[in-house]
Order: sequence, then structure tokens, then C-alpha cells
Amino acid sequence: MGTSQREAEASVDLLLLKIAREQPLQTLTEKELQLDIAPLTIYPKPVRAKAWIRFGAIPMHVDCWIHRSTSDAAGITFTIRDKTFRCWVWGNAVTASSKKA
Repeated sequence: MGTSQREAEASVDLLLLKIAREQPLQTLTEKELQLDIAPLTIYPKPVRAKAWIRFGAIPMHVDCWIHRSTSDAAGITFTIRDKTFRCWVWGNAVTASSKKA
């Protein structure tokens, strides 16, 4: 990876952190998740993926890990620099990678 690509990724990370400080990370509500009636799968090894998340009204496409899921949603984590974020997103907002943890 070239220096300019590393610099570009660092700039994107700084932008994401700035947005994260200014806007709340959106996550699905308990009513949307329906964990009291929906079966929950917890993955012993997280699955690498890409997901659409939102800080406030700002959408971002991030590399993430799927840790749990229902038939409709995925519980994910993603890291920007050294800060880890956790949220629930709709399942169709996530694309699993073929790479394993």
C-alpha cells in the first residue's frame, strides 16, 4: 500500500472520528429487534463484514465484525483508530466477507 493511500485512509479515519463525536451512532431499538420473541444467534468467532451505519443522519460504509444476529438484524462492532463502536443494524445493511476472524 502506497503512502498516499495510507494518508487517505488516515484522513477518512479522522473524519469518521469527528463525525462520531458530533453525531450519535444509530442503533435499532428493542421494539425493532424483538429479542423477546426472535431467536438470537451468537457467533463464537465473529464474521468479517461491511455494513452501512449512521452517525445521526450521516451514512457510512464501514468494515465491521458480526457478533450476533436475528433473522432481520445484525449486532456488529467496528473500530475507528482505537475506538470501538457497537450497534444493531438491519441485516440487509450488512454484507459478510468470505474471510474469517
